[in-house]
Amino acid sequence: MRMQAELMRELVTIEAFEAWLRGLMVVGVVGSIVGGLLWARRQRHPRRWQLGVLTGALVATLFPLLYGLWRFYLWRIRIDLERDFVGLHRVDVLVGNIAIFALVGVIVGAIAHLYANWLKRQLTQGERNP
Repeated sequence: MRMQAELMRELVTIEAFEAWLRGLMVVGVVGSIVGGLLWARRQRHPRRWQLGVLTGALVATLFPLLYGLWRFYLWRIRIDLERDFVGLHRVDVLVGNIAIFALVGVIVGAIAHLYANWLKRQLTQGERNP
């Protein structure tokens, strides 16, 4: 009797990761807003609740962005036999992915930097004008 070779299987399937990422998105959005409110509770600023919600909401937008980028990545590396397109095997897709994700990272970093500076000014102004 001859034994069949064990087929190699994925440790984590795309579907399992997709389900995990959706759950992370929901938990991340809710957790970010709750975290912003908990942060606000420790502050002395007169507009601390508005600043807490705004900060939490800004952080919360990262989770849908992450999920959207994941779906975009899957579309970019898709296999479309009708059009003879296999995105994972194309250098232009790889270079495009690097450029797109680097650009998104720069934009998110710039927004975070600007918001952090603005928030710092708000908090120092609140300390001076109680």
